[in-house]
Amino acid sequence: MESSSVLVITIWSPTVLPSGISSKLGQIFALMVNRRIFSLLLKGWFVDGMDFPIHIPVSETETPPPSNELSPTFKERVFHFTKKNISYLKAKVNSEIGSSDHKVSSLQAVSAHMWRSIIRHNGLNQEEKTRCFVAVDLRQRLNPPLEKECFGHVIYNAIATTTVGELQDQSLGWAFLQINNMLRSLTNEDYRIWAENWVRNMKIQKSGLGSKMTRDSVIVSSSPWFEVYDNDFGWGKPIAVRAGPSNSISGKLVLFRGIEEGCIDVHAFLLSDVLVKLLADVEFLENVANL
Repeated sequence: MESSSVLVITIWSPTVLPSGISSKLGQIFALMVNRRIFSLLLKGWFVDGMDFPIHIPVSETETPPPSNELSPTFKERVFHFTKKNISYLKAKVNSEIGSSDHKVSSLQAVSAHMWRSIIRHNGLNQEEKTRCFVAVDLRQRLNPPLEKECFGHVIYNAIATTTVGELQDQSLGWAFLQINNMLRSLTNEDYRIWAENWVRNMKIQKSGLGSKMTRDSVIVSSSPWFEVYDNDFGWGKPIAVRAGPSNSISGKLVLFRGIEEGCIDVHAFLLSDVLVKLLADVEFLENVANL
C-alpha cells in the first residue's frame, strides 16, 4: 500500500531569539511526499563567533506571580492622521529646523508630535528623563545587508533621550531632531555590539498584559510602509487594522498605514488619566482628524 505523505521538519535555528540575531547556519526543511524528499534551504546569519543554538535561561521564561498591588488602569485609542494633518506637521518641522540636511519622514513627524503631547500630560517633573523608543529594521542597515531570504524579524530598539523640561520648552522640530539624529547616528557596530551583549546577558523583554506601566516613555512600533490593506484572506478588503493584546503596555504607539492614501492610524495604549487630558488638549487635537 502506498504510504501517506509525511512532513518532516528539522530546524537548526533558535526561532525564539529576539530581533536582530540571525546566522550562517542553514535550516533544512525536509519534505517527504510519496517517498520523495525535497529540501528547502532557509539562510540566516549569526554574528561572527557567536555560538548556537543559543540557550535561554529558565528564569527568563518564567512568568512572575501576580502582584497584590493595584496597577494603574490604561485605555487604548486610535488617532487618525489624514494626509493633510501629516503634511502640516512635516511643514512645521521643516520651518522650525531650518535645514535641508534632514529628510522629514511622516513616521518621525507624527512620532515627535505624539511624544511631546503624551509626556506633557504624564505629570513628570521638568528634570526627569523621558525616552522615545523606535523599532528599527536592520535588514538593510547591517553591513553587509541581510539577504531577503533571512527568516524572522530583525529589529533593533533605538532610543532618543532628553528631559521633560527640554521636550516641552523646545519646538516640534526640536523633538523631531532628537529622533532623527538618533536614527542617523546608529552604525553597524552598534547593532553588532547589541547582539553580542544580548547573548552574553540574555534578557527577554516582558510585554503585553501585566507589563510594567511607565509614564516617562513612548514606544513606537510598526510602520505605515507595511501594506496591511492589500491582504485579502477571502473575507474581502480590510476596513481597519488594529494592534493585538501583546502591545498592551502604557506608552505603546503602533503606527499603521491608514485606509486612505497618505494617512496614518496610531493605535495608542495610554494610562487612563493621560488619555483624558490628551483628549482635551487643543494643541494636540488640532493636528488630528475628528475622533
